[in-house]
Amino acid sequence: MVENDRMLYRHLGTAGVKVSALSFGNWLTGHNAEMEESIFQCVDTCVRAGVNFLDTAELYGFGAGETMLGNILKRGGWPRDQLVISTKFIRSSFSPNPLHFGLSRKRLIQAARKSLKCLGLDYVDIMFMHRPDPETPIEESVRAMTHLIEKGKADYWGTSDFTAAELMMVYQVCDRLGLPYPVTEQPQYNMLWRERVEVELGPLYDQFGLGTTVWSPLAGGLLSGKYNTAAPPEGSRYIDPSFPPFLRAKYEALFGEASKEKTCKMLQSLAAVATDLSCSQSQLCLAWTIANKDVSTAIFGSTKPEQARENLGALDVLPKLTPEILGKIEEILGNKPTPPINWRTWTPSTPRR
Repeated sequence: MVENDRMLYRHLGTAGVKVSALSFGNWLTGHNAEMEESIFQCVDTCVRAGVNFLDTAELYGFGAGETMLGNILKRGGWPRDQLVISTKFIRSSFSPNPLHFGLSRKRLIQAARKSLKCLGLDYVDIMFMHRPDPETPIEESVRAMTHLIEKGKADYWGTSDFTAAELMMVYQVCDRLGLPYPVTEQPQYNMLWRERVEVELGPLYDQFGLGTTVWSPLAGGLLSGKYNTAAPPEGSRYIDPSFPPFLRAKYEALFGEASKEKTCKMLQSLAAVATDLSCSQSQLCLAWTIANKDVSTAIFGSTKPEQARENLGALDVLPKLTPEILGKIEEILGNKPTPPINWRTWTPSTPRR
């Protein structure tokens, strides 16, 4: 059985489907076929602990991530109807052939065929539009996602890294054409990246029943405790030239000469809170992320089963996050975002192509 009494399950927004509050993704590991055995052990550890949401994308290793997850699913033999599996299709400048990426009807249908073949599945539970495509009318993309659902290739659809303004355009198209809403947005969210989830998307949770499958809850490892003394540890992904530039830029901003002392003090203070709660810093930061009621699930990655087990221990820390502890963490972070304009009354003025 996949379900586990210890795991916390939440509805994906107002959709009927439930996902585990902690989930597993292969963003940073899916490109490396040599890691498949260790990733299988990680996924097996997670599923045995009650994790039911597994996330990948066509961009992860340009298909290698989907192939790896497909191999793992076949080997694991877990009940398919108890898992929630997602993949994402993208308009990307990272592709060796940008013509093969985008959110046109043709591209989305082709991408779905290829992804399902890589995964070895007849369908996925959620297909995401992985970042907006300014070169395709949003109506075309929304119609294509609806088509894939109607053809049984997916049960639901969602968006990833869309702004509130872009999502409002999606909702307007859905309302005008009577098409199903996206059930979830997949934004980055952690102690260092907060505004999108806590402020910008805020009105959409209640107004449109939006769920969230947040990524990078440990900020690419920056919150794991390994960086509390500033210098990247040996083997750190931040010294790997292939690591995503936007994450490396965040590291450099936090650990540059002007900010290094402040960042280290913040991280060391978080470590002290974790010690007081008899948990690791990673567990504290993951528990803080899923303490947000607007987070349906937080996707983590790991390369070793012991890392997966440690991350899953965040469930035991969650009840310890009293208002007093959360207030102490807020003082340490000092980055609570403030609300901008009222998105409930906002309407777009310029149609998007």
